Amino acid sequence: MTELLEGLSESIRERQLIWWGTLIGFVVTYYAGLLLTMLVRFGNIPNYITFYDWPENVWTILTSTPSLLDAIEIISEEWLVEIGYMNYDFGKGISEWAMNIVPPKLFLILIVASLIASVVVLLMPPKKRTCPVAPKGKAVAAASGGATLVGLSSATLSWVVCCATPTWVVSLAMMGMSASLALWLEPVGDLITISGFSLLFFSVWFLARRRTLEAQTSSPNLKLHSALDGVQS
Repeated sequence: MTELLEGLSESIRERQLIWWGTLIGFVVTYYAGLLLTMLVRFGNIPNYITFYDWPENVWTILTSTPSLLDAIEIISEEWLVEIGYMNYDFGKGISEWAMNIVPPKLFLILIVASLIASVVVLLMPPKKRTCPVAPKGKAVAAASGGATLVGLSSATLSWVVCCATPTWVVSLAMMGMSASLALWLEPVGDLITISGFSLLFFSVWFLARRRTLEAQTSSPNLKLHSALDGVQS
């Protein structure tokens, strides 16, 4: 395990810009994709954005909720940013749909992004070696599937038809599933998230293991090659 972590750390150090670029790009693309999905589905351009004082709200919840477990559950649904479409045909307006950035879900997406970035750098050959890496299609497929599962279960979209509850099942309702069935499936979200992370961690472990084994097998060949060069010279 130590060798695998060292191999992963070395891969990240060799290509830090690619790793950070992939991480940031994944997070931005994910939330931009959620907004694009809403825009295409409803045909309305977002017309409001609201920023919430998340630290202050969390402090208020902690100091006013007797049960710590209840406080944690409430905090897990506290919003940081809300972007959506407000329909002003109803008095002061009603939010028909919105994308909410919730810190706990954002944290999960950051973990997914870091794992995807790790997969990307592990797919690249070490800078010390110019030979191309062997194809690793299964690892890429597992990482893609894992990111899709976590991304789906971490979506925080709200729709007035689904009682404006920001959750991943709203995306299912928007794709045509009945709202009642979508809300009935909500409890399996944790299972989907765990399955997605399992695939992602497996991909990173597999690629890091392959990198370590390739480094170990190439070292004797490099030493033999160096010795032969010395004899020939």
